[in-house]
Amino acid sequence: MTAAVTAGRPLRFDLHELGGALGDVGILVPIIGALIVKNGFNPTSVLLVFGLTYIAAGLYFRLPIPVQPLKAMAAIAIAQGLSPETVSAAGLIMGVLLLLLALTGLITPLAALFPKAVIRGIQVAVGLLLAQAGFKLLFDSHIVPNGPETFVGIGGQAIPAAALMAVGTAAGMLLLLRRPRLPVTLLVLLPAALLGAVLSPAVFPNGLRLGPAMPSLDFPGTSQLLTAFVVLVIPQLPLTLGNAVIACADTARGYFRQDADRVTHRSLLISKGLANIFAGGIGGMPVCHGAGGLTAHYQFGARTGGATIMMGAILLTLGLAFGRSAGAIFALVPLPVLGVLLCVVGLQHALLARDTRPGVEWLVVAVIATASLLTNNVAIGFASGIALYQAARLPRGYAWVRSRFPAAFPTALGRSGDGSPAVPKLVRKDV
Repeated sequence: MTAAVTAGRPLRFDLHELGGALGDVGILVPIIGALIVKNGFNPTSVLLVFGLTYIAAGLYFRLPIPVQPLKAMAAIAIAQGLSPETVSAAGLIMGVLLLLLALTGLITPLAALFPKAVIRGIQVAVGLLLAQAGFKLLFDSHIVPNGPETFVGIGGQAIPAAALMAVGTAAGMLLLLRRPRLPVTLLVLLPAALLGAVLSPAVFPNGLRLGPAMPSLDFPGTSQLLTAFVVLVIPQLPLTLGNAVIACADTARGYFRQDADRVTHRSLLISKGLANIFAGGIGGMPVCHGAGGLTAHYQFGARTGGATIMMGAILLTLGLAFGRSAGAIFALVPLPVLGVLLCVVGLQHALLARDTRPGVEWLVVAVIATASLLTNNVAIGFASGIALYQAARLPRGYAWVRSRFPAAFPTALGRSGDGSPAVPKLVRKDV
């Protein structure tokens, strides 16, 4: 093991950090692969943005702060088949907005809209959405993207081979997670990628092509900027502020305590603002520092910024040395393996709400998670939770909530001296 000891937490570069570095591939790989294959993104542009931002985050924060696609934006872009130019335009707008929030100090009053109960609700919602996405992959009859459907006959029934692989992967991970010294993600991904190469002999029909795919540097037009703002930026901004700024800072403090002093609302906004302006300039995918990604890196062994520096180096190498074949390389990891990783990370992220108090906090978390799952939109869940939280701060509102949901309130909770309902002290945790 080597270590670089400077100000802040020492950087480590070992197998555990490398395993943790790969902990977020369950989100990164399928989204990047879809954007490259379906939307026509330039592979080198996408990987350059992720790689350089990962390295910069590791060097500054000294912790495994993740770099993820803006999920709502990516989901809309993939579903509607939006052009890379439109998505990159959204990155420019998002970058400018985030820098304005940081440099003007507007993030401070906005942060007041995210009390602890709302933060926990967003964390649970994101965790459950990740697990839901992983669960769908577990029962896909395709082992690799665009590959043949494969079935295994068991007891006269045709069982998808992908489902059997998912069960085997989950069992293997349960055994490996009992040994915290092992780099779990590495031990799962490497054989899975080799198996994917065997099952997809046509992945490289023209051989492995070396060299970058040169990006274009065209500035988006007015129509693209307008479409990007309405279709992509407006749905994404509440999720970015809630999950990738407020919740990410809170999650970092929960895992690393005083070592997370650099992970502030302002520093996260500046980091993402600069990265997204860069992404918009070279045609890359806009990025964020999501709380779920931090859990993913931490869960699989990352404890320092060395993990993210190594992850950035891997992505840079893919983008510059193998950019012309990057789409095929990402397609090597079997879908059921990605599904298991997503489920594990999602459930671990949802467990961050274990310190939620009974009563109104429980209800706020439940409302945000339920609304987010039903609509597949964390912004709607956030709005619902905020409305309930603000209503419950009023004496009549609290009495109404408690009368409608008595099971959420233990008998002795929230009673004043005369036994009447007391207004809850919903003090925002300092994040």
